[in-house]
Amino acid sequence: MDSTKRFLFWLLDGTRGGPTRVRILSILDKRPLNLHQLALAAKLDYSTIEHHIRLLQKHSIVESIGSGYGCLYALSDLPPVHDYVIERIRGEDYEKPKKEKRAK
Repeated sequence: MDSTKRFLFWLLDGTRGGPTRVRILSILDKRPLNLHQLALAAKLDYSTIEHHIRLLQKHSIVESIGSGYGCLYALSDLPPVHDYVIERIRGEDYEKPKKEKRAK
């Protein structure tokens, strides 16, 4: 596993905030949103979204379009980052597990 994939694995799977970041990325995969729209879509506090977006932006996983309050955020187009993120948010690993039926 190369260093980029290893880092992305750590950021999205190996940290406590990983599931939240994956949720944010799956929402952004559909269309670019500003922080307020993203907070509503994810049903999270604005400050929580802001924290995770800043972290994802710092590591070039998310890029910004525009500036100020109306700034939109979208998934990065960097090939290794984009491919890994798309693979993770669309993969079976992030489907909600089906509840097993208990035997009576």
